[in-house]
Amino acid sequence: MNRIFKLLVITFSFVPVESVFPMPDLPEDINKQVVAAISSGKANDIKNYFNSMVDLTIGKNENTCSRNQAGRIIKDFFDHNPVKSFKVIKQGSSNDGSQYSVGELHSGEKVFRVYYLIKKTGNDYLIQQFQIQEQ
Repeated sequence: MNRIFKLLVITFSFVPVESVFPMPDLPEDINKQVVAAISSGKANDIKNYFNSMVDLTIGKNENTCSRNQAGRIIKDFFDHNPVKSFKVIKQGSSNDGSQYSVGELHSGEKVFRVYYLIKKTGNDYLIQQFQIQEQ
């Protein structure tokens, strides 16, 4: 019995704690992943970080829509405006732990201002607002 216990202790001492007890993603981690998804024009990857309902603004169209609907709208945007580059120009946070980012998205001759707000929902940090406006 004692040998089995020692063997288990040795075996599990090499297993990272995160693999046994996954740590929730922090807003900074989510933000990095969202920036990477926007930079590569991957609407599906962005959609994965949306709350079940998201306030979405593309140009003059403002909607509160489901995660899937918002993903389709953003995919359509990227289909018509392929991303050349994306750069975050401002970030901030509030006392409640939410974080926002503002960036410039270049597509062909057009430049767009992108804004999104990440808030804690339950145990997860998710995008609550997402806006794209032509400059």
